[in-house]
Amino acid sequence: MDRGPDTTILAAEEFERFDALRILPPKCDVAVYAGARSPIDGLLALWKEWLRRAPKTSRSRAARIHSGLVAAVSNGAELTFAIPGRDRDVCERWLGRRVYWWPRGVIEGPRVGIVGSRLLRDPDARKPILRALRLSMTAIDSASEHVVASAGTSLYDYVAQCAPAFGISMLRVSASADPLSSKSWLDKLLQPTDSTAEYQLLLSPDVSQPGSVGPSRPDATATSLNQLPVRDRVLALMSRRLFVLTLRRGGNWWELLNLGFADRLWEAGSVRAVVGPGLCAEDAVSELQDHGVVPWYLLSDAELESPADRDTIVERLIEDTFAASSPNGRALEEDALFEELLRSEPTSEWLIHWTRAPQGEWAGESRDEYLNDSVLNASSRVRTGLATLQRIVAERVIRATSGNTRAAVDVVCLSEVPLLKLVAQRTFRQHRGRWDFEHYGIGVRRKSTRALGGRPVIYGDDNVWQSLPQGEQPWFQLRQSQTASTSIDWTIENEWRLISELKLDHLPSEDVFVFCATEDEAAELRPTCAWRVVSVEILNARSQSSDDVVE
Repeated sequence: MDRGPDTTILAAEEFERFDALRILPPKCDVAVYAGARSPIDGLLALWKEWLRRAPKTSRSRAARIHSGLVAAVSNGAELTFAIPGRDRDVCERWLGRRVYWWPRGVIEGPRVGIVGSRLLRDPDARKPILRALRLSMTAIDSASEHVVASAGTSLYDYVAQCAPAFGISMLRVSASADPLSSKSWLDKLLQPTDSTAEYQLLLSPDVSQPGSVGPSRPDATATSLNQLPVRDRVLALMSRRLFVLTLRRGGNWWELLNLGFADRLWEAGSVRAVVGPGLCAEDAVSELQDHGVVPWYLLSDAELESPADRDTIVERLIEDTFAASSPNGRALEEDALFEELLRSEPTSEWLIHWTRAPQGEWAGESRDEYLNDSVLNASSRVRTGLATLQRIVAERVIRATSGNTRAAVDVVCLSEVPLLKLVAQRTFRQHRGRWDFEHYGIGVRRKSTRALGGRPVIYGDDNVWQSLPQGEQPWFQLRQSQTASTSIDWTIENEWRLISELKLDHLPSEDVFVFCATEDEAAELRPTCAWRVVSVEILNARSQSSDDVVE
């Protein structure tokens, strides 16, 4: 009997594992299974025999499963009881007693994994990791190797987006959550599969886990491994070569690498760790070099500059921008805007929309567009608050979102608190992992916002929310909320909302301005911006200068 890559497992043991997963027909004979050429042919033979003998009440289900298996076999599907190229005992120690389903057949050739810890929210912090990902892709032989992506891991989406662009075939791995009803896993196997789709591997539930359908197997190493995520364990076991993009001592991948080297999963030199700011910690990599880990060093994107006296720079910028002997019309208009903003404190006729670095897609951007830009476009801008502002300036529209509102309605949020006052009360919101305000955004005159249907929010508690008619709920904002460490009073934002996107080019140009953190950034924005541009840096400096004169 030809068992393909799993010649070491006896037919009776295979039959027992199928039985533990409850994917066998109600009545079947191990001899029928043993006479087949491969595990999937044996399973098909059992269901074919049962379809012939099944009573009328069971025939419909038997026919459905049999036809599903026939279709799978015609697509090249295979079943194995270990990962090809890995010892069965190692597979069981790392992943338990499972069955492996390959809808398009077992992938041939070396498999390469690209791994790392959980990604930080800050898009800036992700940039070196994505550079390291592209570097790793260039070191994979597209003619013979395949990259493995394990569903649920931190780099899964990025690897899946990047591999096709580099012409590298990919194997997607998905492990069933434990415990999972075996019926639902069998149903998964019978889903129609596109014969042109990329390679996949589905892992059955572990029938050796306590409380599962199979017997438990006490094993100290397995117990230690079971404390680590199965999605990471299978990626480690599947990969003959590994590129480690982030690593810290004591983390999941630190533990997996040590356990993997103990089990001789990788040859010396087949694990490369990318060292650099925001990547693998150098001390962690040094400790693993004795096992054969090869360090790669990736330089930081940050430019090396000598720090300058900031006060002198600000003073020069004020002089250059507003005391030029022949100022142009735009400079005069921006000077007048500075004066208006300074005079309007602490009240203002301007409403402020703040921009910030996105933690994922920009408003209106699809997931695929985001991944393409983040992973594949090495020259793309870092997704900072300034980049978000530049996007708005280029598109001339502020897109509505529903991320921070209780009602499932897209809105544009603005604040009537004057610009400098908001800057002064800027607070880091621990529960959101970000600052509430950044130094970038758009100012729109209150009268223009009101003319478009904008209005102040309705602050209140849950009783107020429940009492509001449905048409009023998009303007509701909780007055106060409680995090684990503090109470937040949201009324200090004096928020307004507009239930539509805000098309800036539909407004008079004098009713819109753009602001950013520094005068250098303002100079970068002006050539492509249709509106006046001011920097918080200069506004703050001029405010302090005015205070000094008053004193």
